[in-house]
Amino acid sequence: MNIQNISTVPPHLGKFINTNHEKLNEIYENSIKEQGDGLLSFKCVESENKIDVFFMAEPVILQNFPKESWELLKVQRGDKKIYLIEDLEKSNMFIVYI
Repeated sequence: MNIQNISTVPPHLGKFINTNHEKLNEIYENSIKEQGDGLLSFKCVESENKIDVFFMAEPVILQNFPKESWELLKVQRGDKKIYLIEDLEKSNMFIVYI
């Protein structure tokens, strides 16, 4: 899988994030309060116009990524939120700080 750290997302993902910004922020903030540190994960299939969004708490992240990678992401985000976006059709993964 190709992992990219980008400043802009593909148009269909940007539109989804902008349109649903308030709800995504609510999911993120509520999940942080309930589960502790983590990120929002997006699983996308553009041809089906489908995006699944869920919160990944730190224990789940550490099952999928090395601890060093997660620690680096936390430092790089500063006070921003981390969105981990997977395009399942193109096998791309984007890390976005919002």
